[in-house]
This record gives sequence, structure tokens and C-alpha cells, in this order.
Amino acid sequence: MLVGLFIALCGIAIAVGADLTWIGVVHGRPKTGIDHTSLNGLLHWSYQYTGSFVKSFAIAVVIAGVLVVVGGLFGWRVPAGLFSLIALVAAGLWLALYTSHYSSTSLAFSDLGLGAILTIAGSVLGLISTPFLRRRRA
Repeated sequence: MLVGLFIALCGIAIAVGADLTWIGVVHGRPKTGIDHTSLNGLLHWSYQYTGSFVKSFAIAVVIAGVLVVVGGLFGWRVPAGLFSLIALVAAGLWLALYTSHYSSTSLAFSDLGLGAILTIAGSVLGLISTPFLRRRRA
């Protein structure tokens, strides 16, 4: 029961992190987050700006976070683990795209904002906790 609640909190951290700033203003790079990056652009490995949250890459991470919450609350290991992994891979893909777009400067851990830290930490902790999740009794 407690592990399920912890995984649900991890899913909330993933979803909330998608809407916060991922990279602060450093080394001439603008302050940005995944809510400003086009999902279509990421699929084509092109850093494209979008003003719409629904068309941004953040919507995929929010959906993954919500499904982690559902998996944790209902004791479903596979969805909780799978969508934690998807959120982690999504964060890694976005960071790789961002660093390839701004290749003139390196990205340090201290450059990451609260959004990136919440999403990555929530994904990793949710993924690690999933094997300890007990199934609910019918």
C-alpha cells in the first residue's frame, strides 16, 4: 500500500515537472522547458518551438506521469514501471535534443531546473520502486 502511494507521488512529480522550467538562463541559452518544444519536432530530431501545451513534448510526459499514478494506486506493476521508464527516456531524449541544438556550450547538472529534476527523479524512483509493489487482493 505504501509503495503504491510512493509510486503515485513519483507520477505526480513526473507530471508536475513537465510544466516547470527545465533549463535556466545560462551560458547564453534561453530559459526553457519541454512545454515549449514541439512533439512533432522531437520526433524528427529538430528543436522546434511551440506555444501550445497540447502540441508540446510535455503532454507525452504528463500522460506518462498520470499513468504512473494510476499504476501505483491500483497496484499495477507493468504500467507503473513501463510509464516510469517512458518518462525517463522522454527526459533523456529531450535533454539530448537540447544539447545537440545548443552544441556550442556544455550542459552541466547545475544548469538543470526544478522541472527536469522532478521528472528525472520521479521516473527513476518510480522505476526502482515498481518491483516492490504488491498487487491488490480481489
